[in-house]
Amino acid sequence: MTATFAPNGLTPSRIRGGAPNSNGSNEYPIASGAAANIYTGQPVRVSVGNIVALTSAGEATIGVFQGCRYVENGEQKFKAYWPGGTSATNAVGYVIDNPNQVYVIQADASVTAGVVGNNISFGAVTSGSTFTGRSGASGDASTVGTGALDLKVIRVVDEPGNTLGDAYTKIEVMLNLHADNFRQVYVTAPATATAGN
Repeated sequence: MTATFAPNGLTPSRIRGGAPNSNGSNEYPIASGAAANIYTGQPVRVSVGNIVALTSAGEATIGVFQGCRYVENGEQKFKAYWPGGTSATNAVGYVIDNPNQVYVIQADASVTAGVVGNNISFGAVTSGSTFTGRSGASGDASTVGTGALDLKVIRVVDEPGNTLGDAYTKIEVMLNLHADNFRQVYVTAPATATAGN
């Protein structure tokens, strides 16, 4: 039974469609002095050519942060998180940017079978630990639905002690609002054929 709330952000699980899970990442620049911490497992977006942490649910993301490297006072550093406000050169973050990547995230409350196939928003998307470098983002169980939400729920994680109805169920998700592959399509009216078409 998942009785402990221990959010860990988005942890890569597999590639949708049976492809090997390489957990491949690409480098994206981080602006020197960027104010907010960026944690491993936290969704990020591109702003003025640099990556920044998502600050609220509903923002389009380029992927999930996996650590960084930068030069500070002439010393090369590697960290599991970007320390906000750092004055650095050659700062880059490693981002899993494959829109077909599947992740594990912990819900912040119990979820039912109806969560599978539905969407869910991030909870505490900006939280994290400077000790572990891990994000504290979770899935907001109170938001489950079909609207414009951050994550598509694929299934409940199949592991001992994790079942539907647990206090804090772990679920597999994909990024709905990925900048390269939006999974949400909104149609206000069905397309119709006209004469001559």
